[in-house]
Amino acid sequence: MTNETQNKVTTLSEPKEKTREQLMSLCHQLAEVFKTRASKYDDEGSFPVENFADLKATGLLGMMVPKEYGGWGCNFLTYSKALEILATGDASTSLAFNMHNITVGSLAEIPEAPADDRRSGAINNFREWIFEQAVKEKKLFASAASEPGIGAHFSKLKSSYRRTENGFILNGTKSFVSMAGYADYYVVAAKAEHSKSATAAVSFLIVDRNAPGSSMDNIWNVMGMRSTSTNPVHFEECFIPQERLYMASEGMALYKIAREPHWLAGGYSGVYLGIMTATFDFLVEFLKKKKTPGTDISLSQDPLVQHQLGKLYTELTSARLAVYHAAHLVDTARGSDEANAAIHHAKYLVSESGPKLASDAIRMCGASSISKFFPLERYYRDSRCGALQPAYSDDCLLYLGKTAFGANLKNPIETYW
Repeated sequence: MTNETQNKVTTLSEPKEKTREQLMSLCHQLAEVFKTRASKYDDEGSFPVENFADLKATGLLGMMVPKEYGGWGCNFLTYSKALEILATGDASTSLAFNMHNITVGSLAEIPEAPADDRRSGAINNFREWIFEQAVKEKKLFASAASEPGIGAHFSKLKSSYRRTENGFILNGTKSFVSMAGYADYYVVAAKAEHSKSATAAVSFLIVDRNAPGSSMDNIWNVMGMRSTSTNPVHFEECFIPQERLYMASEGMALYKIAREPHWLAGGYSGVYLGIMTATFDFLVEFLKKKKTPGTDISLSQDPLVQHQLGKLYTELTSARLAVYHAAHLVDTARGSDEANAAIHHAKYLVSESGPKLASDAIRMCGASSISKFFPLERYYRDSRCGALQPAYSDDCLLYLGKTAFGANLKNPIETYW
């Protein structure tokens, strides 16, 4: 049992009017509900099925879908704030939700193909199918990029596909697939078979979870983000229909990521910022209630504690401003050198500042705060995972250093991908 209230069932539903204000309100309400379940899912290491049922019921799987297709039509800044809010309730849920939106959100940024494009029919049909699956069918998409010993470095992928008469045959193993076994579709990054180029065409293939030739190992038992069901998924002679090729185009993946890396790096920042926010809020409330030893005076009245809290406030605010600024640049100057650098700066900042904030919070709260009666120890464990997800902290610094030296980071050879 924890001090988090008993599980409760939400009665929230999808609103008819989809405004930014309505979205923020929904996210705050869902975060409060998720908070009541977080400890249970974390203890069990089980997937938060109730939380995702709520996300579906409220229509949030269509958060990034354009309004003309029935979605919310969110921009990247609003999306980052939504992830932050949801993560204050349950970081694992917010993280897994981000994996769904990598596919939907990146697709929403690509305009409808003009009629004079010979592939326009296939491209537009693909967009409409993805949006319909998210909005009407409430289907989940899982990003499957990382591989054993390679991570999410797209230029080094070993998973491969070959063409057949009506589609593709996929072979390979993906090592860290969040929502494995629960997502309806896996969005798999793979190279064309027998390709030897370091910047070979990398494509995304949409694989049905139950497709013959696909299988999953249920082995996720880790320190943090325990409820994401991030497991290996294998593909052996797995057939993919032609119409499940991302945007009806081969070779888009690596070049799009190099030019616009915000979906594979930036979404994480909102999640880990949310953990920092929850940590700081917990710390403030805990210190208000804790007394100076031998007195009835709240620690919140201690000038030294106030000074220490002020320092943590600046760290949290700096991280939040960096995340919001990067997201704003994505919305106003997507793919620019400034926006891409800001995304990596924000990702580095939350990945490194988050664990420090949680560690300092534990020190200030004292030994009792590490009890599982409180969520602080979970915040600490979850925050440690940020630097392990792309873009990794060292990759962020490499990217920023190359940016400072004027490297052309839109060239895939220059990137860490």
